Amino acid sequence: MSTDADRALLVRRAGSGEPWQSPEMTAYDNEDHLQSIIAAAPQHVPGVPDGALTVRELPTSAGPADVCIIGPDGEITVVECKLASNSERRRMVIGQILDYASAIWRDGPATFREQWAARGGGDDLIALGDGGQAQLDRNLTDGRIHLCLAVDRIDSDLRRLVEYLNRITRDEVRVTAVQLAYSRHGDLEILVPSTYGGEIAAVKDRAAGDSAVWTRDTFLDALASAADRVRAEHLFTLLEALDDRTGPRDDLWFGRRPYGAIFLHPYGLPYAPMQLWINKTGRLMAYGNWWQYNAVRHHPGFAELATFVGQNHQAKSQGFALEDFDLDRLWPIVLRCALHINGRQSPRTADRADP
Repeated sequence: MSTDADRALLVRRAGSGEPWQSPEMTAYDNEDHLQSIIAAAPQHVPGVPDGALTVRELPTSAGPADVCIIGPDGEITVVECKLASNSERRRMVIGQILDYASAIWRDGPATFREQWAARGGGDDLIALGDGGQAQLDRNLTDGRIHLCLAVDRIDSDLRRLVEYLNRITRDEVRVTAVQLAYSRHGDLEILVPSTYGGEIAAVKDRAAGDSAVWTRDTFLDALASAADRVRAEHLFTLLEALDDRTGPRDDLWFGRRPYGAIFLHPYGLPYAPMQLWINKTGRLMAYGNWWQYNAVRHHPGFAELATFVGQNHQAKSQGFALEDFDLDRLWPIVLRCALHINGRQSPRTADRADP
């Protein structure tokens, strides 16, 4: 039978021949330390994609929520952080996270936006685009808020609580746990993420019907005009035809229906230059992502795309109807933008493109 000692992490400098040794530090300084790691890298939380926005200590009428995360399609996740050394971890944390989520729902969209801005979120929510902001307000009004318990160690009691909460909550709400084991040795930090509840939440998500994420087919079927469907199919075909994949992402990232977006990832690159969404009248819309990702916000690689659609990559992005633009002229610009903002050289596909 293995023990924690059997699984202890050992480190040494590569090629030094020195003996392996335990890291100098194998625990968090405090819960604030864990909270700061979650806020800086929210993609470790199950179901949260790249490009998510975060604030810490979001004020609510029930007290401050440790970390609040808004996904690119307006999904809300509240994270409560607890260390194994905290005796409240298994009992009070559940009541706390439910209390914060219910308070966010009761306080409503206007208060949520005010409190988000007060905690340094500023204009970040602009990055969601019109569709994402509409979905955010709808989630707040309906109380559709995901819950995550962030800990340094997931144990059997926590797994039991996650399973039970998933069973009794609505299908479109996921309850998960993320374990972030932390070590530090000199100036080297080591983070080992593991999660629980993601698969259970995925089963719930599939049962959520109209609240589930878009697929290619459901997105196309939701468009009001045949002409917009042709435009969307044309873009999907152009994306799939690229044969120079250099990144790890799928071609498309699907947000939630009905107002979530579809992000286009040419060559599988992490940062998507553009997203598609459907407005309330069923019209096919697009949105440049120069406000979406903190790491490449206002990147000069967006300039050509923004100029083509009549906007400024240094200002807030605005939605635009694809029917107003020639897609065969737009697409090469999208490809060049994807390469520039991801710091990649132009593959032959983009080199051949005729602007």
